[in-house]
Amino acid sequence: MLMFCVLFRTSAIAHPGSGIVIDIYGQIYFTDTGKGVWKIDTNGTLTYLPASRFHWITIDAAGYFATSPKNFGEYFERVTSQNSKPALIMCSDFPLVVANDGNIYYADTRPGSTKIIRRTPAGKESVLMSDKIVEFISGIAVGPDGSLYITEAGNANSNTIRKITMNGTMSIVATFVGKNGNDLPLETTASYCRGLVVDSSGSIYVAATGSRGVLKISPSGVISNILQESSPWTATGVAIFHGEVYVLEWHDVTAENLEVRTAYIPRVRKIGSDGKITTVATISR
Repeated sequence: MLMFCVLFRTSAIAHPGSGIVIDIYGQIYFTDTGKGVWKIDTNGTLTYLPASRFHWITIDAAGYFATSPKNFGEYFERVTSQNSKPALIMCSDFPLVVANDGNIYYADTRPGSTKIIRRTPAGKESVLMSDKIVEFISGIAVGPDGSLYITEAGNANSNTIRKITMNGTMSIVATFVGKNGNDLPLETTASYCRGLVVDSSGSIYVAATGSRGVLKISPSGVISNILQESSPWTATGVAIFHGEVYVLEWHDVTAENLEVRTAYIPRVRKIGSDGKITTVATISR
């Protein structure tokens, strides 16, 4: 098992989150495991939203979970006020997404309990699929056809992007093999990937965390690199709005600060439709 996977799966150990989502108005929300949740409005104003320092977040545009308790289902927290739409839902330990059918899907990555679970707004849970590979899931998203997409790091030398249909059928979309070098983030491998998003055409955008980049995967599985970062920054999450890609990045920490939550500093950058890269916001401590 990769040490990096352990760090990014275990809530008791500090590490940066990968949650970034955008509402229909273009407002951006992202996780900060040293603080809570931040909102960037359409004017670029940064606002702090009090929340737990969880790692994953999903947006519930229709508000299926807007009436849920503040904390529910053992792992989940509603960030937004009750009855407000969209609803923002966080998870402490597991990647999650609200899918097109209005249910939460989350990857229970605990060894011996590896499965993707469907949770209805009424609180009923059922298993969509169970497989050893779930233990190594580090990102989950929903596509325009309603299928789920995951990043999975069960192989130390590659990262697999898989598609899971609503009947539990799983297939491989692409496999990414990063290039080893001297500029890797601490406790990771070159191939390690985290958050991902799927656009309306079926193209997939993936945070290639170990390689400090952002990948674009075509519907046919062709991989291209659309952003190459260098230390001290690396991407962990991506979102898309009107054809532009928003990237959640984190500043490297020193080895002695790996378990200090406030040592991790996030920023958001945008890859414009013209390829221009701009910084949207950076959090200061």
